Amino acid sequence: MSDQEPREPLIDRLARRTGELFSYLFLICMLIIAYEVIARYGLNAPTIWAHDLTIALCAVGFLMSGLYALRRRSHIRISLVYDRMPARVRRWLDVVNGLIMLVFLGALAFQAAQSAYKSVLIMETAGTASRMPIPAIAKSALLIACVTMFILGAVQTWRVLRSRAASDDAEQEPKP
Repeated sequence: MSDQEPREPLIDRLARRTGELFSYLFLICMLIIAYEVIARYGLNAPTIWAHDLTIALCAVGFLMSGLYALRRRSHIRISLVYDRMPARVRRWLDVVNGLIMLVFLGALAFQAAQSAYKSVLIMETAGTASRMPIPAIAKSALLIACVTMFILGAVQTWRVLRSRAASDDAEQEPKP
């Protein structure tokens, strides 16, 4: 990286790298499913763990990909309407959306913390033949995803608020 390029902020770098890392879980799931198909139908030796492990890995992958999507601002939005709004209205909508998201993520993280704590405490299992601790893994991943998305959402909302203040100051400056 040259001295002239701005350094990517830590939370953005964390979100990007997390998304890149956790995207490999889907490749691993594909390999596990391929192995299960070969074992079950080719060798007549099905596994008791492949399905449960795939579910756990996909759940963690989907949860952690939310952080990556939030960083890229590629979450669901009605862009047909949003893109036609003036910049000032879009900034206002971004702030309102950010605040709603923070309230939701905060409440979800609070509930996920309680649920994950109980699940990990008893090492809750899926109730299948594999007896894997899928609920404990998924609930813990939900908590981690909520907390990291909350932090990133707070940073993004703060950036929008700062950009609004900067643009409002620029509008109030007298023109020569």
